[in-house]
Amino acid sequence: MDKQRVVIIGGGFAGAKCGITLRKLLSTDQCEILLFNKENHMVFHPLLAEIASNVIEPRQVAAPLRQMMKNVQCRTEEVLKIDLDNNRICFEGEEGLQHYMSYDHLVIAHGNTVNLAAIPGMADHAYPMKTIGDAIALQSRVIEALERAEVCKDPERKKWHLSIAVVGGGFSGVEVAGELNDFVRRSTKFYENIGINDVSVTLIHGHEQILPEVSPSLRQFAATKMQQSGVKLRLKVGAVKCTAHGVSLSDGSFIPAATVVCTIGTKPLAMIEELDVPKDRGRLKTMPDMSLSTHKNVWAIGDCAAIINADDGKYAPPTGQFAERQGAQVAHNIAASIKGKQTKPFKHRSLGSLCSVGGHSAVAEMFGMQISGLPAWIVWRGVYLMKLPTLMQKIKVGTQWIGEFFFPPQLAVLKADPSKRIVNALYSAGSFIFNSGDSASDFYVIKKGVVEILEPVDEKGEYGPIAVLGAGDFFGEKALVENRPRRHNARAKTDVEAMIIGKNIYTQISAALAPLRQAVEISIMKRTPVWDQMPLGKKALAAMDSDTLVEPIIAQPVRMDTRLRDLIGQMKHLRIDTGFVVDDDMQLIGLVTRTDLIRAIEVAAGMKEGSQVGMTIRDLSVRPALAVTAADSALTVLNTMREHGLKSLPVVESYQNRKLQGVIRIESIFDALAQTLESEPVHS
Repeated sequence: MDKQRVVIIGGGFAGAKCGITLRKLLSTDQCEILLFNKENHMVFHPLLAEIASNVIEPRQVAAPLRQMMKNVQCRTEEVLKIDLDNNRICFEGEEGLQHYMSYDHLVIAHGNTVNLAAIPGMADHAYPMKTIGDAIALQSRVIEALERAEVCKDPERKKWHLSIAVVGGGFSGVEVAGELNDFVRRSTKFYENIGINDVSVTLIHGHEQILPEVSPSLRQFAATKMQQSGVKLRLKVGAVKCTAHGVSLSDGSFIPAATVVCTIGTKPLAMIEELDVPKDRGRLKTMPDMSLSTHKNVWAIGDCAAIINADDGKYAPPTGQFAERQGAQVAHNIAASIKGKQTKPFKHRSLGSLCSVGGHSAVAEMFGMQISGLPAWIVWRGVYLMKLPTLMQKIKVGTQWIGEFFFPPQLAVLKADPSKRIVNALYSAGSFIFNSGDSASDFYVIKKGVVEILEPVDEKGEYGPIAVLGAGDFFGEKALVENRPRRHNARAKTDVEAMIIGKNIYTQISAALAPLRQAVEISIMKRTPVWDQMPLGKKALAAMDSDTLVEPIIAQPVRMDTRLRDLIGQMKHLRIDTGFVVDDDMQLIGLVTRTDLIRAIEVAAGMKEGSQVGMTIRDLSVRPALAVTAADSALTVLNTMREHGLKSLPVVESYQNRKLQGVIRIESIFDALAQTLESEPVHS
């Protein structure tokens, strides 16, 4: 028998068990086994919540694959593609180049990847719970929140710092909500200015009961126990949006939360999506023996596979228990296939399920019995302790669990410089991005939406808008450059997507990139408080209603399918320099200026000869339209014009409903200002 090469993609429960079992069945002379996994360890997912709550050390649930799998080659290169027809994989080598490796048998055991993008803002503001790194990041975030709450003077903001929202009421969501609730409440005794009543942990679940995997009676016990320990349950509602301030729910309510954890949302890896093989909801559909129907030497196990369990005729659930059994069975099937023997279908009867709910309580269903409370929690810890891959891990985790009863939680947090970052953020309409007095640690770039800048208008602490910013604009730079606290408030006028660049990163980029540095210098010059030298003019403009300045639009708005030559003719005939682009509901979506017409030449040059005559507005790159409303003060409108170097601004019905109402010209503002100042005597 020729020596066979078996390639395993994925080092989780399924892949690791497959490699270990296969090596026991086949000698190194019979079979070469290579396991590809981006991390050099296997993650014991059931205990990630205990890392987040600082009960056990991260390394104790990371089993080094090399030490677990004797005579199996472990490689940390990332597999990029699978070429089924040519029996090879493509992976990225350590030097960044693509390499190919052939195989005789391939085991796909990679599982799925996190998909937070399904809920707007979740990828930017929520913490997933998929890897040890995720758990460490969440642990650091919670301890930082405790530290910030301790020194916070505002009682409401203190409670916000100590508010945690967990999305998803399955095993992972329930366990992390219970653990974090216990951890934060136990930690409050070490802080002088924090009380237990300041802490809020909310579990959000779209169904009537949490833990759909267990029986109704255990679900009810888990819910009751969690509520008794202080966890709030929001059931039959889903998360629809996550911002820097909390989570919006499907019933229209909002949960303020400084820390959001998302335990729902997965998707197949790109390399699996690209495979032209039968699938079921994105998972690889297998034959009874876990091979693919189209390629008998390719096997799929774990979360990425849809495997019929011969025990009950249903798809096997994506749990660690089933993944391990699949790994062992597929190893026997590969060995049988290599030896020319018959393979066997996957068959396993569940041994039960376990879930910790916090407060030294758990729920368990094992061998047909239901257990809850402290006994179930003892069983839960005992089972998972025995399932840890190595003896060293069993001893260390067991010791830490015993120590938990005698020692307080560890509150030290190790973190990198938080200003060295570039992140995306989502802000709901009406929420503040920063406030006057805040430290200047970030530079903001608007990707989508409208932001208004506000300044104090009286001694009572009232703020009024002085400028409006839109997509492509940036703000927050002046306080950053001058190294001082913020002097203005920035508030989302609509839902806003922004890129946040930390101070150190911004400093490095602006130092090397002259155009950015120049743009910031020009912006700072435009944003100097010139009105402080003209208080009467500022007062008059702030009191002036913009609705008296709105003029009708001379030109008819155009749509994306309007011919470019028709717009050009209208601009020439009416002697205007801007065309307004609207959709079918007359909602303003963009502008076309004389400068854009110059770009049309470049676009036309790339088109097929003769088709230039039929060019439409859609062929141009229509710039987003910054607009104001009649409710804005003339001061806001004029500052917005000055900020963007504009001579006019379109007026829309509201920032949410961008139906075009008219236009305000700069001449109209100055004329009205002159009339106001002439009619009011100046008192010395």
